[in-house]
Amino acid sequence: MTSRVLGYFLLLSICSTRSQTLEYEEEYEDVTVNQMLAPKTQQRDATQILNNLLKEYDKKLRPDIGIKPTVIDVDIYVNSIGPVSSIKMEYQIDIIFAQTWTDSRLRYNSTMKILTLNSNMVGLIWLPDTIFRNSKNADAHWITTPNQLLRIWNDGKILYTLRLTINAECQLQLHNFPMDEHSCPLIFSSYGYPQDEMVYKWRKNSVEAADQKSWRLYQFDFMGLRNTTDIMKTSAGKQDFLT
Repeated sequence: MTSRVLGYFLLLSICSTRSQTLEYEEEYEDVTVNQMLAPKTQQRDATQILNNLLKEYDKKLRPDIGIKPTVIDVDIYVNSIGPVSSIKMEYQIDIIFAQTWTDSRLRYNSTMKILTLNSNMVGLIWLPDTIFRNSKNADAHWITTPNQLLRIWNDGKILYTLRLTINAECQLQLHNFPMDEHSCPLIFSSYGYPQDEMVYKWRKNSVEAADQKSWRLYQFDFMGLRNTTDIMKTSAGKQDFLT
């Protein structure tokens, strides 16, 4: 009796496994067919769109030059902060820096509403000349490929993100050490465009931070993030300084 039951159970198990395998194979075949049919058309469309957009495009000129300022919306995602050096008066911050603007020259008509492109496209269009004013040095991440993303919407909106590790100045006032508090800024602006040509704006909920478990703050405790906007007079004229 036990032998028969065991044999019946094994038979059921084999049938069940074969049934799941057939279902998986059918699903796999459907997905494969769909993937082989759709992307070829999309590839042709995307290539044609990009070729048409860049045919008479001049990346040296900012969008809407001579008409109105180019508005740059900014987001920052903080991967980590630290270490903070009280000797060098600096700190390290790892961020994903996102800038969004509209370039009417890159509008296109297609059923593809968004083109998601890699770093090869970055050098072919106009980009904001953003600099970090209080950075001592900064490194872009290049492994395994340049950590850059470019998206172009059919209405000409552009999203450009990149990952950076920055060592920035932070003037620590250590009079009440170790019970003191410090605010370490990260200040950025356009390098050369005055405010009447380029305007920077923080997006809503534009500063976010990752889990702090991997942060290297050591003798410091993280209290929070805040963002501000100021207008400063420079050799290039009045400029937006975002902190």
